[in-house]
Amino acid sequence: MSPIGRAFIVLNLILATAFAIIGGQLLQNQHKYKDMLATQKVEHAEERKGLEGQIGQLQDERNKFEVASNSNQTQLQAAQLQIGREQDTNKRLSELTSSQAADLKKATALQEQANTDAKAAYADARKAYDASIDAGKVRDEAVRAKDSAEGENRNLKNEIASLNGTIGEKDLSIAALERDNSEQKLLVAAATARGFIRAMAAPTLSGTVTNASGRLVTIAVADNPGNVDIQDQISRMPFRFAIFDESGFKAEAVATKYEASANAILCKLMFTKGVATVRTGDKASTKP
Repeated sequence: MSPIGRAFIVLNLILATAFAIIGGQLLQNQHKYKDMLATQKVEHAEERKGLEGQIGQLQDERNKFEVASNSNQTQLQAAQLQIGREQDTNKRLSELTSSQAADLKKATALQEQANTDAKAAYADARKAYDASIDAGKVRDEAVRAKDSAEGENRNLKNEIASLNGTIGEKDLSIAALERDNSEQKLLVAAATARGFIRAMAAPTLSGTVTNASGRLVTIAVADNPGNVDIQDQISRMPFRFAIFDESGFKAEAVATKYEASANAILCKLMFTKGVATVRTGDKASTKP
C-alpha cells in the first residue's frame, strides 16, 4: 500500500475516534439537558400551581372588596340622605334660635335694668346695715372690756386670797418643822450627855474593800440586813466604817457617796491604827 493510502487510513481512524468522542459527549450532554428540562418542568409546574392559588385568593379578595364597596356605597347614600334631613332640621332650628335670641335680648335688657336698680337698693341697705353693725361692735367691745376688767379683778382677788392661805400654811409648816428640829436637838443633846455617839445611829452594813488609793477607799456592800436606802442615809448623816483584817482593826472611813450600779460605797479614810495600810480584800463594817 502506498504511503498516501496509509495516511488516509490513519486520518480516517483519527476522525472516527474524534467523532466517537464528540458523539459520546453530545449524548452525555443530551442526557444532562433532558434531566435539567425535566427538573425545570417540575419546578415550573409547582410555581404555576402556587401562582394559580394566589390568583384564586386574589380573586376572592377582589370579590370581598367589591361586596364591601357596594355596602359602603349603600351606607354612604343613606348617610347623605340623613345629612340632608339634619341640614333641614338645623335650618329650622336656626330660624327658631334667631327668634328666641331677639326675645332673649329684650329680656336681658330688662334684667340688666332690674339688676341696676337692685344693686342701688342693696348698696343703700348695706350702708345702713354696716352702720348698725359698727355701732353694735362699739357697744359690744365696751361691754367685753367691762366684763374682762371685772373678771380680772375677781381673779386677782381669788389669787391673793389663795396666796395668803398658802403663806399661812407655809408659816404653820415652818413653825412645826422648827419645833420638831428644836425637839430633836434637845433629844440629841440629852442622848449625847448620856454617852450617845453618832456612830451608834449608822445603818448595819458590811462589805469588802475593792479599791484603796491614798485616803480614798471603795467598799463593796455584801450585807444590808435592814435593806436601807444607803444614799439617803449618807445624805442625812454620813456614817463610818471600821476597816479590819485577821490581825485586827486598821482604820476608820467616812461614807461619802453610794454607787447603786456597783452596790459600792466611796469612803474617805479618817485615821489609821499605827502604820497599818488598808488593802484590797480587807473587811469593813459599820457595827464592828
